[in-house]
Amino acid sequence: MSFTSIPILDLALAQGPATKPRFLAELRHALMEVGFLYLKNVGIPDEVFKQVIEEGKAFF
Repeated sequence: MSFTSIPILDLALAQGPATKPRFLAELRHALMEVGFLYLKNVGIPDEVFKQVIEEGKAFF
């Protein structure tokens, strides 16, 4: 396993028939070659992410 950065995939690409094959190719590469990835444009509001971070801080 050799990589220089964590793959960042745009989930919005999975929504369109013209861009879905590209997204799937990037997803396959990230999972098979790197083992993990970041997803952007997942549709979860920023406020929810902030709440999760705050809950994590309170828990730990």
